[in-house]
Amino acid sequence: MSRALFSRVAIADMSKYWFTSSQLTFVDGEDEETNHGRYGKAVANWLAKELGSNGYSATVSPEDWGWRVDCVTDPCPIWIGCGNVDEIDAEGNLAAPNVQTVAWHLFIQADVPFLKKLFGKLDPAPEVEKLAGAVKRLLSATDHITEVEEP
Repeated sequence: MSRALFSRVAIADMSKYWFTSSQLTFVDGEDEETNHGRYGKAVANWLAKELGSNGYSATVSPEDWGWRVDCVTDPCPIWIGCGNVDEIDAEGNLAAPNVQTVAWHLFIQADVPFLKKLFGKLDPAPEVEKLAGAVKRLLSATDHITEVEEP
């Protein structure tokens, strides 16, 4: 089904996370699968593996903006976007990301079929909240991850 028939729903700010990691880094050539300077494959693969250990059937795929982890199919597709935060140089220009200082961003999205959203027939909030709780627990319990404020 065409993505144009879906409406993207993010449930408040509880579905967005920023962090650094001493172990998650860039994968050689990964931005050839996305757009130049868009990273997060290692983050997406780590997250999919950890979510798999927590009962989710997670798959990873590239997007132009970074990496997508599909996690839930019922009541609608719910997925997590993974990517690097843009770095700005002293002149205010976009800089190449630094593997030592890169901050990662995760966000949870629900693709609600347009007509179900229009007529209020589908509320993805309970499943998004459940997934957000699992992600928050994973981030908090992982030694190599330090949560940071939104840049």
